[in-house]
Amino acid sequence: MFSQARWRLTLWFAGVTALILAVVGGAIFLSARTALFDQVNDDLEARAGREAGGLAARLIARPRDPQDVPVGPAFTAGGYFYALVSPEGAVLGQTANVDPDGLAGDDAIASAIEDGPTFADTQSSDGEDLRVYVRPIQGPSGRVFLLEVGRSTEPERQALRRLLFILGGGGGAGVLLALGGGFFLAGRALAPIQTAMGRQRAFVADASHELRTPLALIRANAELLKRHADQPPSENPASVDDIIGETDRLSHIVGQMLTLAQADAGQTPFQHEDVDLSEIAADTAREMRLLAGPKNISIEAQTAGPIHVTGDTTRLRELATILIDNAIKYSDPGAAVRVSVRAADGKARLQVTDSGRGIPPEALPHLFDRFYRADKARSREMGGSGLGLAIAKWIAEAHGGSIRVESAPGTGATVTVELPSRG
Repeated sequence: MFSQARWRLTLWFAGVTALILAVVGGAIFLSARTALFDQVNDDLEARAGREAGGLAARLIARPRDPQDVPVGPAFTAGGYFYALVSPEGAVLGQTANVDPDGLAGDDAIASAIEDGPTFADTQSSDGEDLRVYVRPIQGPSGRVFLLEVGRSTEPERQALRRLLFILGGGGGAGVLLALGGGFFLAGRALAPIQTAMGRQRAFVADASHELRTPLALIRANAELLKRHADQPPSENPASVDDIIGETDRLSHIVGQMLTLAQADAGQTPFQHEDVDLSEIAADTAREMRLLAGPKNISIEAQTAGPIHVTGDTTRLRELATILIDNAIKYSDPGAAVRVSVRAADGKARLQVTDSGRGIPPEALPHLFDRFYRADKARSREMGGSGLGLAIAKWIAEAHGGSIRVESAPGTGATVTVELPSRG
């Protein structure tokens, strides 16, 4: 799917680039063509203007015999040719380099007589393209003659062909570069989407796996109760307790999933108020001692006086609860958990340290991934879902802070949360 989308984006990018290059190249070509032929026209018109005055005088001097009237300069450089023709198209005078096939046709002569000077495109007997300027001249006795001045336009056409070749080659190279660049950029653009969809698929798969176990246990215990329908539920208290326990576990997992889903959608409102982080940590530690009691785990809270942050009291309390709860779960009986809050470098720093088994180095980069658990069997046995640290990270980052874990096998773990302090 992503491969097709990548190629589709690449082709769209290359197509748009090709269209832009075609429009720009066409504009450049037409502008160059217009400029070159305008220059030719201006040159022919200027030469005809200089020749017309002297030619008219020579015609008046020979009113009865306009044939063989000297036309044009004695030496014509640059391939320019001059010719004097009658309204019927008969050549009355010309320079030596005139090609009769290259002179203006009857339509151009008629247009010049009726509408004034005009230009005509012709071809020589060798097939060479010519440009001819036809200008009426008033002769003796009101007679009208036509002066034709022309030259080859092959230099301009060759220049245009070279320009077209350059534009075509450059445009082709540009399209190839656009294909390569578009393929690369499309891959870069789709990478976050592909990663997000991969995480979504993994999230769905992990969620299905997490929900499957409690659902299977609930069904198994329900079937057990059904097989003994003649007995009251009090005769099978273990099955009833298992159903209640797994239902609570399901409710907890679904609640955490809902929290993360709302966080991803930005639908979880936060209160922005002055909060004493030391007070929250101390209260949470005191409340969590009840859960630590059965394992004979001690919880010590160390605070350096009031340390204020701006945030949501409920969410910050949830953050502290998650961290302390994890420390209790992964500590052995008789261990100690230390909770500390202090100010450092303009930040409020909350640390929760346990003396448990520690975390393998390869697991540290994945601790905040959803449903990730370094010790899956032990986590499930303790009721963990693998979502707690993901929620903790979201709460910390939503308050403009950060969270990190430092640990080594056999030395316990320290979770550090840093939040912007109010001074």
